[in-house]
Amino acid sequence: LRVEIEADGSFVIVDMATGDRSGRQNRLISEGDRGDEYTYSYAGPTVGSEGIVGPCATSIDGDRATATVELVLRLPARLRDDRLARSPELVDCPVNVEISLDAGERRVDVTLVVDNRASDHRLRVLCETGTRALTHQSGAAFARLERSNRFEVRKRWIEPPTSEACLHDFVAVKGATKGLAVGVDGLREYSVLHDGGTIAITLLRAVGFLSRGDLPERKGHAGPELATPSAQCIGTRSYRYAVVPLDERNDVSRAARVVHEWLSPPLTVSGDGRSRGVISLVEPGTPLVMTALRAGPDGSLVVRIANPQREDVSGTLRFDRAVRASRPVDLREGDDALGNTGLDVIRTAAPLDIDGDLARVHLAPYEIGTWLVQLA
Repeated sequence: LRVEIEADGSFVIVDMATGDRSGRQNRLISEGDRGDEYTYSYAGPTVGSEGIVGPCATSIDGDRATATVELVLRLPARLRDDRLARSPELVDCPVNVEISLDAGERRVDVTLVVDNRASDHRLRVLCETGTRALTHQSGAAFARLERSNRFEVRKRWIEPPTSEACLHDFVAVKGATKGLAVGVDGLREYSVLHDGGTIAITLLRAVGFLSRGDLPERKGHAGPELATPSAQCIGTRSYRYAVVPLDERNDVSRAARVVHEWLSPPLTVSGDGRSRGVISLVEPGTPLVMTALRAGPDGSLVVRIANPQREDVSGTLRFDRAVRASRPVDLREGDDALGNTGLDVIRTAAPLDIDGDLARVHLAPYEIGTWLVQLA
C-alpha cells in the first residue's frame, strides 16, 4: 500500500499492485449537539477539518513510516443561550494526527490526540468506503452482525431509530469489488452514511445534561434532568483506529483478522532459540476466532473458539504434537462447582474430529465451543 496525505490530515490509500485508490479517509467533523447523554440532537453549523493547512513531518522507524500533521480546529465554544444553534464565539482545539504504515501490511494506523476546548458538540471521523451497499457488518463481542444501511422511521414512535449503532472492534462495508473496514480501539459508536458510502466513527460527544425533555428526536425524558458538566469532555484525549481497504482478494473475514491482530499484538519474550507453536488455525482465511487458550486441569489445554457468522463454519486446529484425548465442555470448563445453570442438560459444541495433531472444529451459527484437550 501507499498512503497519500493531505495538509488537513486526510489521506488516500493506493494499492500498489492494482493501482486502485480509496476514497478520502480521516476527515474530522464537529457537529453541534443540543442533546443529552442518551440521545444526539443536531445543532448547526457543522465545522470540519477539510481545507485546513497544518505542518506535516515524516519519520521512519524500522519497517514503519509515520506522518504527523498538526491541525487547529476553530470550533464554536458552546450552544447559544436558546440552544437552537452554536455560539458565534470560537475556540481553538489543537489536533495531532499520526498516520502510520508498516511494510507489507494491509492497514493504515491512525492515532489522534485532541485537546477539546469546545462544549456541546459531537466530533466524528469520516472514512469514505468507495462503494455503495445495502448492508454492512460490525463486530460484536462474539459475533459479526449484519445491519441495514437504511432504517425505517415509523410514526408515533417515542424515539425513532437513527443511523448510530454500537460496535466492539470494527465496522466494514463491502461492495461488489471493493470496500472498507475501520478497526477501533475503545471507541463504541459509529454510523454508516450515504447508502454505505461513508463510515463515521464517533470520537466524543460533549453534552451538559444526563437527560433533557425538549429534544425533537424523543418524546419526554430518558432519565433525570441532571447537569453533567464533566460530560463536556474538556481536555486532551487520545484515539486510535485503523483503516483496512477491501477488495476481491481481501474480504471482511480477513479484515476482521487484521483488526484483531492490530488490537492484540504479539508479546515478545526471551527464549532458548527453539521454535514453538502450541496451536494454530490451519486455514488463514477462516472466520473462526480463538478467544481463549490457557492451562486446564490435569495438564490439559482449555481451547475456546467462536463462530462470529450466521452460517455453519468448520475449521482445523493444528497442535504441536498429537492429541491424545479431548472433550467438549460448557463455559464452566468442566468445573460444575462454578455455578448452577438451572438446566437439566448442558449444551456443548460438537466434539473435535481428531487426526493426529489436527483437530477439526464444527460450529453452528454464532456458537462458542470450548474443549479440554490432552496432548500426547
